[in-house]
Amino acid sequence: MADEQTHETLDAPPPAPPSWTANMLRQPLTLVQTLVGILAGMLSIGGAFMSFGGPSGPPPQGEIVTLVQDRASKKPVMTATVEILTREDALVTALSVEPGGRLTRRLKEGHYRVRVTHPAYATEVRHVEVHAGQRSEIPIALIPRPPARVVRAVSTDEPGPFRKFFKDLGF
Repeated sequence: MADEQTHETLDAPPPAPPSWTANMLRQPLTLVQTLVGILAGMLSIGGAFMSFGGPSGPPPQGEIVTLVQDRASKKPVMTATVEILTREDALVTALSVEPGGRLTRRLKEGHYRVRVTHPAYATEVRHVEVHAGQRSEIPIALIPRPPARVVRAVSTDEPGPFRKFFKDLGF
């Protein structure tokens, strides 16, 4: 019987080598902790370099929408010019309004002045603060420019004081 048992054990395939996970689980806990700590440190340092080193993308932007109308008739003023300026009066852009009297423009976050001009209307200025991801609507009602006053010189037949003086002297 002993010969039969040895013969059976010799015919059996050798046991499979343990997998790497099984080997890891057999290691002392301090080795596993060390490897996890090193991996976490490398990921943290890599993430820090990625956040500081690469471009951060476009600046956060918002949108302004102006609607330019005649104050009395509420009709759109289509040939108006809209200038967008910074707080320091630096011109960002100057655009003509669209046919419906509207103008839409994306701008980076910040404070701006919007100046609307038209030859037949008085200039209007508005201050606006643009926030990322938000739309700022600016209704602008233009007042017609008063007609130019023409001063005419009135001519009278009566001589002025200077002429009168010399006339009286006989000149």
